[in-house]
Amino acid sequence: MPIVQARKLCPQAVFLDPNFQAYSEYSRRMFSIMRKYSPLVEATSVDEGYADLTGTLRLHQALPWEVAHRLLCEIRSTLDINASGGMAGTRTWAKMATGLAKPSGLLYLEPGGAATILGGLPVSSVPGVGKKGQEILERAGILTVADLAGAPHKSMSRLLGRWGEQLIEIASGNDCRPVVAERQDSQKSYSKERTMERDTSDHMFVRSVARELGEKLAARLRADGKGATTVTLKIRRADFTDCGRSISLKEPTNLTSEILRLIDLLLGKTITGNAKVRQVGVKLSGIGHPLLQTDLFDPKRPLHSRRDEAVDAIRHRFGFGSICVSGQA
Repeated sequence: MPIVQARKLCPQAVFLDPNFQAYSEYSRRMFSIMRKYSPLVEATSVDEGYADLTGTLRLHQALPWEVAHRLLCEIRSTLDINASGGMAGTRTWAKMATGLAKPSGLLYLEPGGAATILGGLPVSSVPGVGKKGQEILERAGILTVADLAGAPHKSMSRLLGRWGEQLIEIASGNDCRPVVAERQDSQKSYSKERTMERDTSDHMFVRSVARELGEKLAARLRADGKGATTVTLKIRRADFTDCGRSISLKEPTNLTSEILRLIDLLLGKTITGNAKVRQVGVKLSGIGHPLLQTDLFDPKRPLHSRRDEAVDAIRHRFGFGSICVSGQA
């Protein structure tokens, strides 16, 4: 659940600050282990990814589920962390199987029985169906994965547009997306999203959320010694339509002030009128090594860099909320 909701439900709880350096290191080591078992490994987040085990019998002289078991055991023993896995004929079904295998288990869905096992799950278990989508589907009488798989395409199109038709294919096991291996181990983008507790037309609040995401991503760039040339802002409206815009720089940067300036520019072009916003996302891409030498046209650039380092150090010790970065609308 969102931290805001957790604080309301349990105000006496102790909330630990994230440690992105540790997360990045463990993520790198986890995916390195996965690549020992398959050349086709696709990272989808810091702690989740897909491995194509086609041809495993020839490669490892073992059946796919045996290889998956070895892979998970090595992650647990080497990194001393829990790891769950799901095996199926499609990416989506494998992800759903992983959810059923938690905590720290492995579930293999045979092609002939996968639809039967998953069909009885609530429709919210389908990746991409959030709380709002679940409410829309349930009002239409679509309660389970089987209901979604058997829904008429026209009805789903009226309910959720093109995404509704795609959900039918996903729930039916017709997700044909392959596992796409990264060409190199380096991270190609950094992104964060936040779904509002409720749809809001308070655009100043939306701005504060987008800027907070930008600050945290900038800190992650600095922790990895990287910079980004492109900032992308994605806004999901209350009607589930998405709007995204990007701005690119000539050289990679990880300065908070520069990234927040671009976010503000994108917000001015993306949010108009009284449109209600459901979700905000910020993505930094075009990853490279930042140029931190003195800029003749911006003599304050080294000062901004030192300030960011000081802010990172304070937040690492006392938490993100211990210091605020101001900005003008």
